[in-house]
Amino acid sequence: MKFCARCGSPVQPEDLFCGECGARQVFSGSFGEVGGGRPGVFAPLAELPPGAVLRGRYEIVRRVGGGGMGNVYQARDRHLNGAVRAVKEMIEMFSDPALREKAILDFQREARLLASLRHPSIPIIYDHFVEGGRYYLVMEFISGGDLATRLQLVGGRFDELTVTLWALQICDVLDYLHTRQPPIIYRDLKPANIMIDPGANRVVLIDFGIARVVAPQEKGVTAVGTMGYAPPELFSGQVEPRSDIYSLGATMFHLLTGVDPRDQPLLIFDFTRNPTPRQYNPELTPQMERLLMRAVAYAPEDRFASAREMKSALDEHLAFLREQRGDRLEHAYRMAFGDLVRRAGSEVAPRLDVAVGMVYCSYCGMSIGADDLYCAYCGARQPIEVEPMRASAYLFVLDPRSGEVRATQALLKESNLIGRADPISGIFPDVDLSPYDPGATVSRRHARIWRAEGGYWIEDLASVNGTLVNGRRLLSPRTPQALRDGDRVQIGEVSLLFRHEGQW
Repeated sequence: MKFCARCGSPVQPEDLFCGECGARQVFSGSFGEVGGGRPGVFAPLAELPPGAVLRGRYEIVRRVGGGGMGNVYQARDRHLNGAVRAVKEMIEMFSDPALREKAILDFQREARLLASLRHPSIPIIYDHFVEGGRYYLVMEFISGGDLATRLQLVGGRFDELTVTLWALQICDVLDYLHTRQPPIIYRDLKPANIMIDPGANRVVLIDFGIARVVAPQEKGVTAVGTMGYAPPELFSGQVEPRSDIYSLGATMFHLLTGVDPRDQPLLIFDFTRNPTPRQYNPELTPQMERLLMRAVAYAPEDRFASAREMKSALDEHLAFLREQRGDRLEHAYRMAFGDLVRRAGSEVAPRLDVAVGMVYCSYCGMSIGADDLYCAYCGARQPIEVEPMRASAYLFVLDPRSGEVRATQALLKESNLIGRADPISGIFPDVDLSPYDPGATVSRRHARIWRAEGGYWIEDLASVNGTLVNGRRLLSPRTPQALRDGDRVQIGEVSLLFRHEGQW
């Protein structure tokens, strides 16, 4: 019997994911060098362990990300004095030959595309190869994490100056891509695909797997990005540079308001029926609201004509913010390009693998003291701290028989997704009810609770089994209802008690 390293629940030796918390499991067999010496002994879909060596050269340090098709690892290049690299893998696991061929072509296209591009916000590719039924890309390692993780760390949204600094750099790289001949459309711009390089004060786009070189006369291109961030025309194959502008606007909206566009992918930017950005975040300037609303306009012709035009508008806005909020500029740069970590022992530390009294160097991966300013192994400057997130509302998970409290879930963000974790699809709700739902009655994206107008609201997200408040089924999906302290909420077959700190 094995036990999950994250939550301690028992798992079977052949399990790839923990049934309780959804954490990917590492195969614990005996590992040798993969491709370089004695073949590695591991399950076909297993995560590579620290110490595994690819091609006799790339030594795995740790897994840093990934999804259903494979993982991304931090590795050391033995041929270059242990230089740090990112190794992206794709595992062959398709029963459908057509899907397998498409996945392989996308992976090979990404390698060729990255090798042809030179821009500070595009990662450098060093190598690509096939080994043991897996396809590998070896790329520049970016240490600062992605914006989706940083958004979680700071509690749901960023200040306007910080997001403006990021958006300016993103516009610059989009302008570079869009002015290639023929143009390159990125297609999948979202917080999870934007990383921060603290050492160079830059943003870096990752995952070019569905980016396409599109000739002006090409029609019917059907690959799409992520619902909520993808513009309407992308789903009908009418891709063009202004499609990326929409995705940038949707990304900025998420970063500035804390409201995830994936919760209402087809409606959220219809501002005749939904709140405007400033209604979600009153601290936004009217200028930023106008900029956002133009970027996410339904019709491409109503958006900025190009990434260069949007960058010009952002340059003017940054000058305005410098004049009006100059005292916040240093803090904005630290938030934008510093390495952010949560204080040990905070409410989200267990979910982010932060160990009490010990952290890991964000550059070389070695364990160091939590108070160290510099890594003792590689000398890298260590992350700055941010204040722990404080929740003002909670969901108490109730025992279905006794009604006693089984667990507490803090509502840490402005907008909180409630559902069931699905590591294969990359869905990790803010409130994951998987451990309390043995019958799988909770949908992956079941409901949303958010803060607005001094209170909390709930809506069902077209779930299979519906959402009830005080025993009454919500009338229809995506119909907001105010929550009051003491309300009973039922998500699938999971019973919850809502408590609002200000009303206790």
